[in-house]
Amino acid sequence: LEGLLDTKIYVQSSGASVLATEVKRQLIDAGIKPVSSASDAEHIVTLSNETFKIKVLSVSPTTGKAEEYQVSFTAMVKIARQGESSTARTEPVAATRDLTFDEGSVLGKVQEESILKKDIAKQVAASVLRRLRAAIQ
Repeated sequence: LEGLLDTKIYVQSSGASVLATEVKRQLIDAGIKPVSSASDAEHIVTLSNETFKIKVLSVSPTTGKAEEYQVSFTAMVKIARQGESSTARTEPVAATRDLTFDEGSVLGKVQEESILKKDIAKQVAASVLRRLRAAIQ
């Protein structure tokens, strides 16, 4: 995240708490402490409309039960310089992963789904930070 170290960044969320938490965590891990108010920021990252969706990809021909799912995460991101929020574009960010389901290991799969959702949020947060770096440079 070179180029962001001396930048004052504010992350705000409107219906994207998982993504906002992950973006802040990645900023802190990189040595960048997000500022606590938009008025103190040079750049404002607005995250909104976060959704996780699970779609059935395949069904067992013998049991008729779902065997494979697709987990997708989408959100909207807007990156703006202080005072230029009205001219900044809001754009989608997304990631998708597949998850197999075995009826014999239901508990493990429920935990795997939770881990998968966190992993997808990390991937999307990294994408947000790449966009932020590009917007600043």
